[in-house]
Amino acid sequence: MTCEEKIKSEEFGELLLDYSIGESNVADGMRDYCRVEVDSVISIVYFRRAAETPVSLANYPYYALPKCYGLMQMENPGAGQEKSEAAREYELRKSQLPGVQSFDPLALADAGILQVQRPPLSLTGRGVIVGFVDTGIRYTMDVFRNGSGGSRILSIWDQSLDGTPPEGFLYGAEYDREQINAALSSDRPRELVPSWDADGHGTAMASVAAGSVLEGGSRFIGAAPDADLVVVKLRGAKEYLRDYYLLPEQAIAYAETDVVMAVKYLEQYAVALERPVVICIGIGTSYGSHTGASVLDRYLDSIAAKRSRILVACGGNEGASAHHVQNIATSEAQSVELRVGEGEKGFLLETWAEGPSRYRMSLRSPGGEEIREISTGSRTTETYRFIFEKTVITVDSVPLEEASGRSLLLFRFVNPTAGIWTFMIEAEPEIPGGRYHIWLPIDAFLSWDTYFLRPDPYITLTEPSMAQGVITINAYDDADGSFYEKSGRGFTADRRIKPEFAAPGVNVSTILGKRSGSSLAAAMAAGASAQMMQWAVVEKNYPLASGRELKYYLALGAVREETIEYPSREWGLGRINVQRTFQELAGLF
Repeated sequence: MTCEEKIKSEEFGELLLDYSIGESNVADGMRDYCRVEVDSVISIVYFRRAAETPVSLANYPYYALPKCYGLMQMENPGAGQEKSEAAREYELRKSQLPGVQSFDPLALADAGILQVQRPPLSLTGRGVIVGFVDTGIRYTMDVFRNGSGGSRILSIWDQSLDGTPPEGFLYGAEYDREQINAALSSDRPRELVPSWDADGHGTAMASVAAGSVLEGGSRFIGAAPDADLVVVKLRGAKEYLRDYYLLPEQAIAYAETDVVMAVKYLEQYAVALERPVVICIGIGTSYGSHTGASVLDRYLDSIAAKRSRILVACGGNEGASAHHVQNIATSEAQSVELRVGEGEKGFLLETWAEGPSRYRMSLRSPGGEEIREISTGSRTTETYRFIFEKTVITVDSVPLEEASGRSLLLFRFVNPTAGIWTFMIEAEPEIPGGRYHIWLPIDAFLSWDTYFLRPDPYITLTEPSMAQGVITINAYDDADGSFYEKSGRGFTADRRIKPEFAAPGVNVSTILGKRSGSSLAAAMAAGASAQMMQWAVVEKNYPLASGRELKYYLALGAVREETIEYPSREWGLGRINVQRTFQELAGLF
């Protein structure tokens, strides 16, 4: 088989490695493989899976197993709810604006974006590339065209299609602007460019970040309407990964390996054109140590360190999901109660603890059966089958997870009995006192009624928003200034400040209607970042700017309330306001 065939085949698994692999150090049972280099350090290995080496931490390092990522957007969730006085005032102001019944510009104005689109600054993202790693784009929509009717999309790489891959890549189909324009001139555009965003998540984000100016009854404008777009449509995760993570059949999921390759494509595209790029990531996962130590995190950090690069990621929508608990282990046993809903197929639950402390756990089922003496003291894999229940639980113990330097107990619940499961946790006396965290998967990967009874809403940001170099964005409601309840909350598990900022993300006008979620806030922040890149790099006010400097400038203008202590676990350094940023910069330049 060719490497391309191995990448596509369900018979081949994937590992994301941060070291080189060759014939001399390839693992037993992985002789039939191919390797794809991501950069000088990171590579992806596609290997033939064997029945005797199933996916588990007994066979592969935790950090190398691709995590599954889900979408961070939802339809307008507030419909039909009682509006606050501030929200009613907001609706009144909106109704007094002529011709905008189908488009609400006040979110852009609240972030100071609309004001700087106008002279004298005229910051519209001109000369900047905004890249998206998501569900694709509905490229035929007018909102992605320029004034002459041509496409503003430079390229689409659809990982899910068979066709001509991008140069240097081995799968998917790439469509450049010339092909897209030819499709737009055709009566049947999707026969020429078959890539399409069936879900709409990526299309909505792209319209908020960089939608073209539309006039008339369908009036619309995005944050950076003159930016060029490069889009990656992620292919769905392979079935063997979905099976391992026990994902619901309807869940949309993407493999970490494909996300890494998508970011590489966007980075290489910017290098070839020698233009500044803003990369927007609107997907997330709760798998991982929440310390920014994953291979994807480290790859994003390496790109963010370059000049003319900004990476923006949403903080996720897990703040109100009751999917996290934390505490300090002591010699006195502590209980953690988990409610499992009816019909739950299964899920992975991860318990992480700071080294060098050790702790042990026991687990009691709703029917009273127990698993005793689960410990982080040695690397083991144990499978437990309950006598009176159909539940099967596999527990992987990793005393030292290589990437994070923390200990991990990973529980894989298959056909869990509905009801209350009780964990008992106590520190081992030799080295007591370590803090532990337990995370369930994101909402999209669980039934709605599986959650912890006494949750902690903090440290619920999703990966890859914990990456040091990424600008992490939470959502708020610009109608009344309130924090979006579902947004993840900081800080990171290793106590770094995240998120950086908050941006409007509730009932945001997209070209597909109003939507909410931290991914919309990230899209708006990506558009604001494109404005900053235009001013700094394209207009040569700061031609060597990196994301680090531009983050500082955005912090200068961020809106902060006197009653909130900053940096905040919810608001980061404050609410993005580009207009205020330039008011502050006027005193520096």
